[in-house]
Amino acid sequence: MVVNPEPADPRIPLDDRPPGPRNTPGCWIVTSLTAFIVFVLVIVGLFLPPINLYDRMFGPKFVPLAEPGESLTTTDQGFRLVAAAPSDDFGANLSAIGLRDYVANDGSTQEWIPTTRSAVPYYLALQSPVYSIETNGDTPDALVYSINIPGNAPERDLLDLYGWQDETQAWEFIPAQVVDNRLEATTDELYQHVALFQAAPDTPRVVISYDVSQVLNADTANLATVVAPAGLQPTLDGKIIGSLAPGFDTNNGYLVMPIIRDFADPRALDTTTANTILGNRTLRNEHASGIAQLASVGGYDGVFIDYRGLSEDQRDNFSTFISDLGQRMDTLGLLLGVVVPAAENVDGVWQTGAYDWRAIGKGADIVQIDMGLDPETYTPGETQLVEAMLRWGIREMNRYKITLGLTAQSVREFEGAFTTIGYDAALAGMGNVVVEAPNVSETGSIEPGSEIRAYLDGLQANAGVDTIINAPYIDYLNADETPRARIWLTTGDALRYRMDMTIPFALGGVAFEDMLSNDLAQDVYAAVEDYRTQIPSAPSPTDLALRWSVESANGLVDEITTGLREDLIITLEAPDGNYAVNVAVVGIGQEANQSVRSGAAVALFQPTPTPTPPPTATPTPTPTVTPTPAPIIPTAGSTGGGFSAVAPAAGSIGDFALGGHVHNVSGAAIGAMQRSGMTWMKKQIRFYPGYDASDAIAFVGQAHAAGFKALVGTVGNPADVAAGGEAYLREFANWLGAIAASGADAIEVWNEPNIDREWPRNQISGGGYVNMLRLAYQSIKSANGSTIVIGAAPSPTGAENAYPGQVVNDNNWLRQVVDAGGLNYMDCLGMHYNEGAVPPTATSGDPRGDNYYTRYLSLFLNEHWNIIGGQRPICITELGYLTPEGYPALPSFWAWGQNTTVAQQAAWLAGAASLLSNSGKAQMMIVWNIDFTLYASDPQGGYAIIRPDGSCPACDALAAAR
Repeated sequence: MVVNPEPADPRIPLDDRPPGPRNTPGCWIVTSLTAFIVFVLVIVGLFLPPINLYDRMFGPKFVPLAEPGESLTTTDQGFRLVAAAPSDDFGANLSAIGLRDYVANDGSTQEWIPTTRSAVPYYLALQSPVYSIETNGDTPDALVYSINIPGNAPERDLLDLYGWQDETQAWEFIPAQVVDNRLEATTDELYQHVALFQAAPDTPRVVISYDVSQVLNADTANLATVVAPAGLQPTLDGKIIGSLAPGFDTNNGYLVMPIIRDFADPRALDTTTANTILGNRTLRNEHASGIAQLASVGGYDGVFIDYRGLSEDQRDNFSTFISDLGQRMDTLGLLLGVVVPAAENVDGVWQTGAYDWRAIGKGADIVQIDMGLDPETYTPGETQLVEAMLRWGIREMNRYKITLGLTAQSVREFEGAFTTIGYDAALAGMGNVVVEAPNVSETGSIEPGSEIRAYLDGLQANAGVDTIINAPYIDYLNADETPRARIWLTTGDALRYRMDMTIPFALGGVAFEDMLSNDLAQDVYAAVEDYRTQIPSAPSPTDLALRWSVESANGLVDEITTGLREDLIITLEAPDGNYAVNVAVVGIGQEANQSVRSGAAVALFQPTPTPTPPPTATPTPTPTVTPTPAPIIPTAGSTGGGFSAVAPAAGSIGDFALGGHVHNVSGAAIGAMQRSGMTWMKKQIRFYPGYDASDAIAFVGQAHAAGFKALVGTVGNPADVAAGGEAYLREFANWLGAIAASGADAIEVWNEPNIDREWPRNQISGGGYVNMLRLAYQSIKSANGSTIVIGAAPSPTGAENAYPGQVVNDNNWLRQVVDAGGLNYMDCLGMHYNEGAVPPTATSGDPRGDNYYTRYLSLFLNEHWNIIGGQRPICITELGYLTPEGYPALPSFWAWGQNTTVAQQAAWLAGAASLLSNSGKAQMMIVWNIDFTLYASDPQGGYAIIRPDGSCPACDALAAAR
């Protein structure tokens, strides 16, 4: 549409036209006010986020750190913040306040200083400027904090990086490793202030845990700042079962923190349960909740978690579990302790497997690191294992949480493997006292003024001291003087040196799991007490020596000290009477630690004049038997460790266990055993692949119903062992576990595996047997921690040279077991003695000759005892005397027993029980046998104490010995 302009009407005067609009003052005011408001809003908007004009003009200058690697450094170059992950809009501004200014500032210029300064723990001392961090935008998932170590700072091993959190109003430890001359930390936490602090040693904690079979005593409790009774284990449904070890008191001056373990015995871990719980989020949460409730309801100060052998793929889950549990415990005001294995250095990198030290250290209050057993790793030096690991460890978690898990026992070293051993047991390999004299009367006495020689009948040994680590040791030697094994003796000095490794790193303290062991060096307790109270030590490592004593009924007659390998040669000038020659292994100048070996008795009497009879007719001479001179009788030492100074009365079996091997659980067998005073019943059950354990389980029930403890002897077929390999061993172990679960009181794992009748030919070795024993032990203990595991008794034989590949001598086979670590997987060592043809006290006179020790009970026992160094008791699971009385003559192979009578069998069995119960070495004797009747090429019936006519003379003899 076109619009044409319309001209004005010329007929209307100009003055009469309507007035147009006028610019009044009110319009200008509104316009100006509107414009001003808009202007103000624009200005205010410029000063508000996201523009923040004021801050951009006059406030902190935020440097963008959006990409990984972008960094910002303080003007003094002392601190650098680095982005380690991307962020869209993160920026930071750094500032610093010097150490002196921070200490002196009253808060008038920096309001945050008084609050942060008053929150510094008493054991920390500021060593750097305090660096403040202001940020904007979203914090990246990872930041690197890098702070210079001042040139005038003290020992850098005591420097830690701490960060202040406004949210918690506390300084928090930041894990940081040393890189060149800086401490660098990578974390997802954003701190408002960071600084270096010097750590000072605090009062050390002493954590003492103990097993459910032990009772906390007053002496041990007095050492502890934390007591951790065991007895609790997790279940597959996430719950906790068990009962705590007794003896603790929640109001006795120490913290009580029950320890929850995935094992009853550390040699038999139940890894399945813990791994199952950790792998399931619901179970994991329920488990953490249940533990926190247990600690709270029980009135404890906290708990320890000791889950060993976790699968490495559970690393993150275990860390999450500890973090969750730690938060729950914090909420309740309770403590959380965690036990972890030592770190391993692999190609220069420290690895901790399933146990993330950094995450665990953040969630827990106490972290117990179970250290290795090798004493030489404590040698000082930056490249030495313990020192290097601790230097790395204090950068991963708060040093005050770190607790060194040590052993108070001595340590046996063989071919690079280390096992714990008691102090007396460590020295048991030296043997016991033997006394020789040139002129011994028919009654076994010697004349006053006679010279005697006394010596120890064990292994040759050399002693020494590693003065760098304050550790005495003893090297046991083979017959050719070559080294066999080294025993590191844990004396008080040796232990104090290891405990003092905590001091230069200002660690939290030490922990022990074996402080209630009854075979520690005598000065160990004093050393721990001095460490706890920080009384300086004065180490005096010393050589070992033998301290001999000759004693009479009235007391000490003489005392002499010789070198460790010296015999005692003396002339006995003393009144008539009975004397004892005793010896203790001592440290020169450090006699508090002594190990008393079994001594020997000496009868000292003047010969009695024989009056000359009046002449009589000389009868026809008749042959007479020349009496065998009575041997000098071994007796127990007088004081200290080892065996009791006063032996039990002859014939007293005491706590010594007596039992019998039955063919059938019949009324006759039960009656004979009850009549004999036996408390154990043994039966041998053979394992076949694919068969269940019902036969063995039935026997256990029968034995218990008859009132006996059940010992199940087990064995399989050599051909199955050879063909089945590892799978067979595992199936056999599972079978044993089922027997243990049924309530078996003891299981002997296999039978005489040193001969090819029971083990594959050309594969016989103690090491091979230990592979079986290890799996068996773990299965048995996992099923029933109370079941006694008895290591297989070797067949008594010395025929390996005559039958190579078919036989290994019992002593050589047993040495192989010990060297392979087999003692770690048994509670008792089995022994069979069934070829005796002489009384149990005899040491010579066997009709076959004296060419092998297995023919004499005491020599056989001592051989086995010395080989194992007294580290385990001996269980004689077969002991019998063969007699053909009531049967036909014995086959030629068994003819050595032809002259033994039933009366001798009875007397010798009773004598054997008395000898073994008094030996201090044997824990059990099972009579072989009770009721067998087979009498052919293997005359088992000849060993039976129930004779063919139904009589049992041995029953009464054994009963009389009790």
